Amino acid sequence: MEVINRTKTLLHQAFKIKDLGKLKFFLGFEVVRTTTGIHYFQRKYALDILEEIGMLNSKPCQSPLMSNTKDLFDTNKTVHNTDSYRRLIGKLLYLTNSRPDISFSVHLLSQFVHGPTIHHH
Repeated sequence: MEVINRTKTLLHQAFKIKDLGKLKFFLGFEVVRTTTGIHYFQRKYALDILEEIGMLNSKPCQSPLMSNTKDLFDTNKTVHNTDSYRRLIGKLLYLTNSRPDISFSVHLLSQFVHGPTIHHH
């Protein structure tokens, strides 16, 4: 125990460490401590994604996957700006950490980051 306290003192002398208080947000996760444990959410992260792409007022659905996937593989109507699609898929892939129910749809759409069409958007 004495070694740990000495090491702690040496570290505090070498590095200026500031106590930031209780953890509330970390890498897009909202952290909540309760009596049952520590819980993390990505609600704010998901709302930020919806706001960024202009779908904040959209209605939820059971499955975001289209029933007819034939349009997904139609490469005639490619989008010229693929950067926004790649950025969106990257954010959605990170969102699957707390939302495994959207994993299949996101991974299906991530197959088309090299040449997305208007149907993918």
